[in-house]
Amino acid sequence: MRELILYTTVSLDGYLTPIYGGFDILTTISNPERDDYGKNVFFDSIDTVIMGGNTYYELSCIDVEMPFKGKKIYVVSQKSLELHKEVHFIKENAINEIKKLKELDGKNMWLLGGGILTSSLLEKKLVDKLVINYLPYMLGNGIPLFPKFKGESQWKLLNSQSFKNSILQAEYQLV
Repeated sequence: MRELILYTTVSLDGYLTPIYGGFDILTTISNPERDDYGKNVFFDSIDTVIMGGNTYYELSCIDVEMPFKGKKIYVVSQKSLELHKEVHFIKENAINEIKKLKELDGKNMWLLGGGILTSSLLEKKLVDKLVINYLPYMLGNGIPLFPKFKGESQWKLLNSQSFKNSILQAEYQLV
């Protein structure tokens, strides 16, 4: 069975984005070494991207092509946001549909976000790994990484790495 992996970046105080949304947080820390933090290797290990409707909408507002060329893209949303023909929408029974996707042959799957979808999948123990990049920056307020999470789970640290610009990457496996 393939794995569902949350690969994300958060502020030190646990926020994905400022309260108004957007991806400004990703450009707050300089990267003179132009390190990709392992993202290219990760990207090669997946063939499917799963995200919530708000994340999809935020990505669609950026004036670029959908940045997941060659990947199957699934958006969990009850809204009709069909802005790209290559995107598949899961409008009902998201948990069951994602279970089915995990059982298909293929590479691993990237849970891109958002927080509410992530919390729901964590509660059902469908997320196999967490790869979290901690930025050395505090937002003070914003969209939390795990909003409304109502479960318990135990994780084993598989790897941690710090980078020259003080970003810390931690990789966990569900126990």
